[in-house]
Amino acid sequence: MSKIGWQGVLPSLDRASIVPLYRQIYESLRESILTGTLPESTRLPPERALAERLDVNRSTIVHAYRELSSDGLIEQRVGSGSRVALLLRGQPERAASVPWWVTLPPWRVGEFPMILGELAAKQEAGKLSFVQGVAPSEPSPMAELAQSFARVGKDERFVLSYGDSEGYEPLRQAIADRMTMRGAKTQARDIIILTGSTQGIMIVAQSLAEPGDEIIVEVPSYPGALQIFQICGLRAIPVPVDEDGMRVDHIEAILRTRRPRFIYTMPSLHNPTNVTMNADRRERLVTLAKRAGIPIIEDDPYGELAITTAPPLVGMAPDYVVYLSTFSKTIAPSLRVGWLSAPRTILDRLLMRKQAYDMATSLYVQAAVTDYLERAYDAHVGVLRTELYARRRLADKAISEYWPKSIRVSPAGGGFYLWANTPREVRARPLLDAAERFGASFLFGEAFFANSGGDHHFRLALTAVARDEITEGIRRIGDGITALRAGS
Repeated sequence: MSKIGWQGVLPSLDRASIVPLYRQIYESLRESILTGTLPESTRLPPERALAERLDVNRSTIVHAYRELSSDGLIEQRVGSGSRVALLLRGQPERAASVPWWVTLPPWRVGEFPMILGELAAKQEAGKLSFVQGVAPSEPSPMAELAQSFARVGKDERFVLSYGDSEGYEPLRQAIADRMTMRGAKTQARDIIILTGSTQGIMIVAQSLAEPGDEIIVEVPSYPGALQIFQICGLRAIPVPVDEDGMRVDHIEAILRTRRPRFIYTMPSLHNPTNVTMNADRRERLVTLAKRAGIPIIEDDPYGELAITTAPPLVGMAPDYVVYLSTFSKTIAPSLRVGWLSAPRTILDRLLMRKQAYDMATSLYVQAAVTDYLERAYDAHVGVLRTELYARRRLADKAISEYWPKSIRVSPAGGGFYLWANTPREVRARPLLDAAERFGASFLFGEAFFANSGGDHHFRLALTAVARDEITEGIRRIGDGITALRAGS
């Protein structure tokens, strides 16, 4: 390869991968530079020319080059283009001038690496943020929960011990009993307590698949799960969701020619669309999984909040379903207590992976949650269900008053979220910018799509603001829509 021009092999792109194209280009060029395949001072192709040769948008190349420049691997000068920087390889006396972080191996991040941070960020004063999927402040579990912590805090066994890696046995038994009552016969020994169910998604992704493996995911889907799958290097096969849940007929067509490692689904009060998979599709999905010998990952953080609950998939096929849930949505996210249940054939594999992350979930918190489950949980969840429906009614009323009819929203059904679809002339990210000028924010739809799409969708977490602020927040978003359409 000449040092004055490009004569090398173009980066290879996998357009089916959930790793963004700019990241694939960046990692390919980065590896070539660090291994010497692209020598120092090599002139890289102009952004527009490389974009044409790779059949991508110019912004994709701009993004990749910017990442390389920030790593110190290329130099960009106006009028001179981009060249491989002088890395001083083979000159030990000058090696200290090369930052150590430049030589780190490539790593994967999601297409929207700040999304998880935004989901956990605190509210800003004066802004009505519909971003966080947190339980509402009312009804509050605080009084009874504080009493539970006070009771268990008097016992040093819960405070001065790690506890078992698989979790506090009375809590596992209480969870098993509750799952059995919901139609999924479960025993305590089938359960592992997690430090939040997102930990469970990572454990499952790393235990059941390897980088490069294909998986089936819903579109749209939970951004936290998509982020994890991207970090793990898994390749998503997207399947759409409609008003009856995941389109199982698409899965049937996929399985005729492909063998993904697992199917990831959120069948009850789906995030972000809030829909619940109907009984026919649940039965058909389980039948397909059994026939193809492919496990289902059932993510069920909201199932207990539906007024009419469908039995979890794990109750229909316990040998083919890994079930994940959490108390973050029904009690409080700061507890960081979730759980998984899985076939015993893989339970030890999952437990060992869990031990690699932490020796055990907080025993003190587990004991307090167990006490709360016995004394106050059912009453709290009952009131919470009612509150969620009341919030959605307020939102629907405000939308009918302040938003144009061309904005379509997902059907009501309880749950935390409202999923909106904008007309062609209104894109979600510019709308977010406009709404923020009026003091309201939401999560743009692209974060919920594995490969691409979502630019005409956005999600409101109706639980993230006080009930009496919902109408005002929706009015502010409506003002943003008006301003965007007016070009102001």
